[in-house]
Parts: sequence; C-alpha cells; structure tokens
Amino acid sequence: MLWRDLKAWQVYGANTDVGKTIVSTILCRALQRRASPNGLLYLKPVSTGPQAEADDRHIRQYVPGIVSKCISQFSKPLSPHLAAQIDGSSSIPTSDHQIVRQVKELLSRHSEAGGRYAILETAGGVLSPGPSGSVQADLYRPLRLPTILIGDSKLGGIGTTISAFESLHVRGYDLDSLILFDDPQWGNYGYLERHFSKHDIPAIALPMPPTRRQDPKDDEAVLSDYYQECSESKAITNLIDLLQQKHFSRVSKLTSMPSQADGVIWHPFRQHSIPHNIIAIDSAYGDHFQAYNQESDPSLSSSSTTTTSSSGLTPLAAQSPAKPLLTPLFDASASWWTQGLGHGNPDIALTAAHAAGRYGHVMFAHAVHEPALDISYNLLSTLQNPRLNRVFFTDNGSTGMEVAVKMALRASCQRYGWSKDDDAAAAKSPVAILGLKGSYHGDTIGVMNCSEPNLFNEKVDWHQPWGHWFDPPSLLMRHGKWELSIPEDMMQSSSASHSHANTNANKVQAFDSLDAIFDFDARQADAARYEEHIQSTLTTLVKHQGKRFGALIMEPLLMGAGGMIFVDPLFQRTLITTIRSNPDLIGTPVAVDESSSSPNSSDSNCNWSGLPLIADEVFTGLYRLGRASSSSFLSTPPEIEDSSTQPPSAGVSAQQPRLSTPIAPDISVHAKLLTAGLLPLALTAASESIFQTFLSDAKSDALLHGHSYTAHPIGCMVGNKALDEYRRMDSKGSWDEFKKPWTTASTSQSITPTSSSTTSPQMQTTPVYSFFPPSVLEKLSHHPKLRGCFALGTVLVLKVASEGSGYNSSATASLQALLLTLLDSEGCGVHSRVLGDVIYFMTSLTTTPEQVERLSKTLLQALDQQ
Repeated sequence: MLWRDLKAWQVYGANTDVGKTIVSTILCRALQRRASPNGLLYLKPVSTGPQAEADDRHIRQYVPGIVSKCISQFSKPLSPHLAAQIDGSSSIPTSDHQIVRQVKELLSRHSEAGGRYAILETAGGVLSPGPSGSVQADLYRPLRLPTILIGDSKLGGIGTTISAFESLHVRGYDLDSLILFDDPQWGNYGYLERHFSKHDIPAIALPMPPTRRQDPKDDEAVLSDYYQECSESKAITNLIDLLQQKHFSRVSKLTSMPSQADGVIWHPFRQHSIPHNIIAIDSAYGDHFQAYNQESDPSLSSSSTTTTSSSGLTPLAAQSPAKPLLTPLFDASASWWTQGLGHGNPDIALTAAHAAGRYGHVMFAHAVHEPALDISYNLLSTLQNPRLNRVFFTDNGSTGMEVAVKMALRASCQRYGWSKDDDAAAAKSPVAILGLKGSYHGDTIGVMNCSEPNLFNEKVDWHQPWGHWFDPPSLLMRHGKWELSIPEDMMQSSSASHSHANTNANKVQAFDSLDAIFDFDARQADAARYEEHIQSTLTTLVKHQGKRFGALIMEPLLMGAGGMIFVDPLFQRTLITTIRSNPDLIGTPVAVDESSSSPNSSDSNCNWSGLPLIADEVFTGLYRLGRASSSSFLSTPPEIEDSSTQPPSAGVSAQQPRLSTPIAPDISVHAKLLTAGLLPLALTAASESIFQTFLSDAKSDALLHGHSYTAHPIGCMVGNKALDEYRRMDSKGSWDEFKKPWTTASTSQSITPTSSSTTSPQMQTTPVYSFFPPSVLEKLSHHPKLRGCFALGTVLVLKVASEGSGYNSSATASLQALLLTLLDSEGCGVHSRVLGDVIYFMTSLTTTPEQVERLSKTLLQALDQQ
C-alpha cells in the first residue's frame, strides 16, 4: 500500500523478545512531534497475552494522544496460532484475509482523516505463525509496507537477524532500515552494520533499555526518560528524515514510471504512435497487481466530484487525494496466460532461490543436472501420453514450436523422400503444414510462417505462409444455448454430396449443454460431414495441386492469440483420425520407418501415421483448461485408458486418465504454466519414432538447435515444483468446488443438438468444467452488449457486440478501461487484455470461488454501464 502523504512502516523482529515494542515506542514518540493531532496511528494487528500487558496499551501509556488499535487480541501469551485455537472465539479475526482487510481499512480511514504517519508492529519473529498458521511474512505480504527490521542484539543474534532479512527479501519486502540495541557484551551491531551496508540498508544502534526497577513508578519514570532521550536523539531524527526521503522517492519513481517508459521502452504489441495508458506495477501477490494508474490519480484528475454508481462501485478518478496511489488489480490475463500458483508464491520463490544458490546457470550441452532430469520425467508422467518419451528444452513457447516443426518436417521428409534438392516442379511446392485458421504459434520467423495471413504478419515483408489452414467450426454460448457455427465452405462441401442425410443442415447448430458438444458418439453425422470435407480438401490439395505437407499443427480445443476461438473438439478429433487412418492422403512412403521396432518403443501403435501431429499446448495445457493435457478433450471416455491399469509412475495424479493413443499427439509443446508464471521455459516432448529420425553417423543429421540458457536449472527446478503442486491440487480435489455446479448443470440438462436427440451411454461424467459457474455464463450469454461467450477451465471469453470484428475492432477498449477503475467490494479493479472484439479473463489455479464471484459481479456491472 502507498499514499502520497501517509507514511506507513511495518516493524518486524528478527526474533521474539528483541525489543520491537520498545523501538516502536521510540519511533512513535519521534513521529508524534512531526504529526498533527490524531495524525499518528499505531497498529498491532495480532497480540497475545493479558490485556494489561498488551503492546498497544504500552504505546498509549508512553505516547499520550496516539491513535492505537489492535485487531486480534488473544488471552493466552502463546504463539498466535495456538492462542487462537484456545480462545476459539468467532468474533476475533483469525484468517489472513480478515486481518489484512482490517489493516487496509484502518490505514485507509487514517489517511482519509488526515493521518500522516503509521507504525504497524508484528508479533514475534518474521517467520512466527499468525492466527491461521501462516507465517507472518506471508500473512502481511499483500500489504508490502516498507519494513523496519529490529535486529537481535543477543548471542546468536547475528545469524537470526540475517536470516530474518533474507526471509523478507526473498518474499519481496523492501527493508528501509535495521535497528538494534548496541549491546557491548556481544558486539552484534558492528558486524550487522557492515553486512547490511552491502545491501544499501542503513543500520542504527540504540542504547540498551534500562533494567526493570522493582518499584513500578520508578520503572515507569526511568523508561519514560529513556524514550524521551532516544526519540530526540540525532540517530532517530536522521532515521526519520531518511525514512521520509525514501517514501517520497518511492512515490516520485512510481508516478514517473509511465512517462519514463514512454521515452525508453519499446513495448510489445503496441502501436506507439497511438496514445496509450501505461500501468505501473509496483508489485504483485496472489491474483493481484499493486498498480499505479496515472489516469485515475486524484492529483492528476481535473474532476473533484465524488460519484458512486448504483452498484456501489466507485471510479478511482472520483476519489480524494487521501486514497492510496496503488490499486489492487485482478490479473485477468494471468500475465499473458502464465500464472498458475499466484504471484509472489513463497514456495516457488524459495525454490528459485535454492536453485540459484545451488547452480546459478550451468552448461547443458553434453551434460545433465538433476532439475532437468526431474522435470523431464515429471512432465511425461503428468501428460500421461503413451506416445511421448523424449524431452527437448527451449526458452519459450515460440521456440518450443520452432523445434516441434523442425522435428515433424524432418520426419515427414525422410518418410516421403522429400528434400530441398528435389526437381524444380517439386520445389515449387515446399513442404508445408496443415493447420487451422485463427491459429497462432509464436513470433519467431518459422512458426509465423505456420499461420495464415493475419494482423500479426500482414505488414511483415518476409512472411511467406507455407501451408493450408482449415476453417474450423467454432462454438459460443448465446442466449443460454451453445451454438456451433459451421464455415460456409464446409456447408457447401456437405451440400454437394449425397453420401449422408445431413444435406440441409443449418449453418448453426444448437446444443443445450457443454456435455452434448463432447458426446462424440451422439454426433456421428457431424463427424461424417467433417471427414468428408477433410478428405475432399486433402485430395484436391495433394493429388490435384501437388501440395506437400509435413506436419499437422493444432491448439487443442482453444486457439488463443488468434482470437480465443473455441474449436469444435469433434472437428479436431476427426482431422486427426482421418489423416492417421488415411496416410495415402498425404503421400507414399519411400523409406521404411523402423522406429516402431526399436528397443525403446514397446507399442507399434505409437509410430506416427500420415503426418506427425504437433499439439501446441503452450497456452491450453497443464490444467489451464482443467486437465493436464488439453489433447485429452479430443478423446471419448471409452478411449481414455485407465491409468490404474498402467505401470505406476511417481507422483501421477489419480484424477488424470492416460491419454488415448489414437488421439495422442506425436509432439507436444509446453510453456506458460510450466513454471507457474515465474520464468521463461519451454519443453517440447516427442515420440520415439520422431527421435529416431535424427539418428545417424553424421552430425549434420542431429537436431542442431539450442540456446545459451538451455534447461536453466532455476527454471527446471521451479517447473518441477509447479508440476508437483498442480498434480497435488488435482488429486486432493482442490477444484471440486468449481466442478460441482457444472456437474449439477450436466445432470439437469439433456442433449438437443439438431443432429441428435439422445444421450450416449458413455457420457456419464462431466468432461469439461470452468472456474466460472454456469449461472454466470448464462447471464453473460443474454447480455445485449455481447455477441456470445464461453468458459473453459480457468478461461472466460466475451465476444463484444460491434460493427467490426476481429483484431481491427475497438469495441472492447472502453470496457477494458472501465474495468481498471471500477472497484469491487474489496477495492480491487481488473486489469484485462483484449483481442479486437474479444475480451478475456483468466484465473490462476489457486484463485478462490469468492474471488471468481467478485470478478463476475464486476464484469456484469461494467457491461451494464457500457
């Protein structure tokens, strides 16, 4: 939290009984001389022990006139987690959320009342538990107030003080100063002063407090004199000046960041000739940024009128200057789809710190380290894909896809006898890819050429699209019904044939439930139409036009950067099975692929057929859509193999079935959620038959691809930790509360697509769910400002009604801007990203149902105000 005028500091102790309250009293007396009446707040969020001995009482005694508050006072002088259990009073806040919320409210009210200073004193040490059991450094981390650490002046205190600092530092706290008593017996101050100076943290020493007198009045008088002497000392006066200087420097730097960025940074995906509001992110924790929005800074706003909407949501621009400069913004893009376990996750941060300390970065060529080996096995176990058994490391999703394309094209060229030295006629038809319109696989040259012409590449002179892209049927919910839009060329193809009865099918099919879309057995007419169209198209391209294709690429179920397109899973499934069942549609093999009989391949069915299938799961994989592998959505329940009948793999979740071999990709690319949003890393997993393609006696036949930071140990160790946590959450039922309403909706609805009126007996379970409940989706689907919506896993997509469509539409801009300043009941806005006429919202895997409810309410309120 940060205000222009209110200066607030949090006091932590290196241990219990190091003098936090004594130092807090000194600071409060010094600050009181600079504050107006009631301008100083002392806050002790958690206190244990008799009320007569409470720290806030001590402060009131020695700093008369101070505003002093305690949130949770427990009767027993024990660690707060034990004291809370013994008292067992529901009237005393014990949860982290309750305590942090009340701290925010007290600080905000103090600022609004004209307060200029606040001291927040913690209980015990940095890692002492709070009432809920969370360590205090985690409990108060959402506040991220500037911190003053009280060092331990006793024997052993050097180590505990440095350990306390490092615990705070790795969690993202800013330590403004170290204060400790100068005990000449142990001499801790001299060592700690030198140590902390290396971190540019000033350390000051205070004289030892007076020993306790037997006479209470004498003791009070001596202590009062001590407080007066210390609070008026040059050391404390200089410290207060320094703390204030740091505060104003922080405010100045934060508020100038947007304009400074405009002068030096070339932002991604921004047209710099068009003015744009730059959000300065001070920090992030959980699902939220702590951000400065210059357009809603009261001191920069010309509006002085306070307005409140009928919903109770107050635009920031209408707020008074006493409001915080930083606003919590829900990270609704999951920071470009990467967030899995929340920002500032202490376990992930500690894992990264451990890897950095153990390895830093080390060479990977002709070498191996434990984190790389662990994450390789971990990913393969998590995916449960029987085809995959090799892992290649790259640095992000785009380069991971580059490697995947290299793998697939080499395998196809070898099997079909194609080479760059082919005759002129063949050279006119380079080996290309099959994909889907609306797909996008990254910004590097090779994979940009794997996408059809679009906004990303239309002004790129070197772009040479090589491939054919099927226009896929897509899904949206409108007016409470799931609507499947079938492309015109597919309808024409179907109408021209009389091979099945569905010649007069409508361009749009309606489904009552999401389950109905995934009931492939009940949609055999649709599958027949798709197969006919695919075979006809490939026959024309390959047999008549002489096209050569070396890979089939798809983003399973949901195409992200191309516009958040929910592809009919039956079409993707049919595309895979048609090509694998009819390899002659692609070409005639000229070489025998012996990889299926290699010692490392136990199942000949794992050899690729027709074309190598590349699953771009960079965005959709690793539970983003609710499953470890988004390719599993293309299988039917009978095809999915029961992992309990397979050899056990360490750590494999009982919730995730083994992927169906007929549908499983030959190459699968994973990034984004792989490292829980902390570091760039990508893994491209491949089958043995693909791997065997690159084996020979010639170095030139190897996969000659790599980068300096290949398999960096920090990313590998963090990724391994993230995968473990995802599987733990899955197997422990962490998402059951999100699944429940979808299961209820599934059992209460029947399937009524135009092509079928019965439910397949295999559809007894819910194959798909979302963190956003059906009731919210139902409301959104009826909203007049939307053309449709859908939700899958952690993703909610809204298609805004507008005259234009696609990326050139600006219909979402005003909604995006409004969400930044429309605050929910917790005072949080929403930071979102748009894709033309589409605005989407994404949670992490640790987002709570309560947070989803607040987000959903804000979205509906914002749409109503549009």
